[in-house]
Amino acid sequence: MSKPPELQQHKNGKWYVAFREGRRSKRTSLRTTDQEIATLRFSGWLKDYKLHTEVVSDPTVSVCLDLWMSQWIEGRMLSEVRYPAIVNNLNAYFGKMPVSTIERDHAKKYIELRANGIIGSNKAASGTIRGELQRLRACLRFMSERVEPKEQRISSDIIPYIDLPPPSPPRDRVLTEDEVQLLRDTCSNHVINGPGRRPSNRMSRVGRFVMIAMETAQRKTAIEQLRWDQVSIERNQIQFNPQGRLQSIKRRPALSISPMLKPVLERAKSEAVNEYVLDKPSSLYEAVRSLGQSLNIDDLHPHVFRHTWATRAITRGVPIEKVAKFMGDTVETVRRNYEHLAPDYLDDVHE
Repeated sequence: MSKPPELQQHKNGKWYVAFREGRRSKRTSLRTTDQEIATLRFSGWLKDYKLHTEVVSDPTVSVCLDLWMSQWIEGRMLSEVRYPAIVNNLNAYFGKMPVSTIERDHAKKYIELRANGIIGSNKAASGTIRGELQRLRACLRFMSERVEPKEQRISSDIIPYIDLPPPSPPRDRVLTEDEVQLLRDTCSNHVINGPGRRPSNRMSRVGRFVMIAMETAQRKTAIEQLRWDQVSIERNQIQFNPQGRLQSIKRRPALSISPMLKPVLERAKSEAVNEYVLDKPSSLYEAVRSLGQSLNIDDLHPHVFRHTWATRAITRGVPIEKVAKFMGDTVETVRRNYEHLAPDYLDDVHE
């Protein structure tokens, strides 16, 4: 039996973890000469070491989520900042359960608790809960097919069926022509100054977001995470899927820059302070809602721009296939949500 990992101090005063990997002795520096700090870091190292080396045929959901995050999500998904909250919510109910003990009623109970705000920081909509349980499904599938080392992979026989709540109903809010024009007039030169703010002539984050969202119909996260190395004003193109990121089901296309958006991006580029087009990738949801309130535009939220663009495109006769490609959606999704708006919808019935 190999010797378990242990804490050792080198003659230079620094603390190390000494352990064996197969027949080889190894050590990892804890980067400190303070024994108390070293002990705390050793505890964290040991937890991670056991997580990735101990083979359990029926691990708890908490262990599965930890492995899924460390091996699959971190460093691969640009939206990984959202995952800790999802994992926390799932762990609050499923965390201590071995995978084989989960039953269909557990998912139903989770839906109930999450919808009532007993789990999570507030009450969750059906679509949010559905997304969280879909992540749990993905995590368990990862544990069956991809986790390393292979000895840690669980049998598909113990993976439960997890019921999902229905998707949230579609948001039907479409901006009027006057509202679109008001937003363009306001946001193309939107500067925020006032009490508690450093005077600035830079175009605001929310102004940049709204103009990009209205002209590209891309999802909120794709715009928030957009970096300048994805924008080529010279080639007149935005590559919403950055190099090295795997395309997910929510595809991020490459789009040409519209004549209305080009001067906005030129100004934003001249005022850029870092690699992000919007200065940082944090959420602009509340900023968009506040902008709507200040302009007396009811129920303004980030998805409205995408829905408005698609509605207007289909209504003026743009083929569904082109709309789907532009939005990064499947033809089936666009057909399901927007086909009834097409000018020639069901015209052949009259014939």
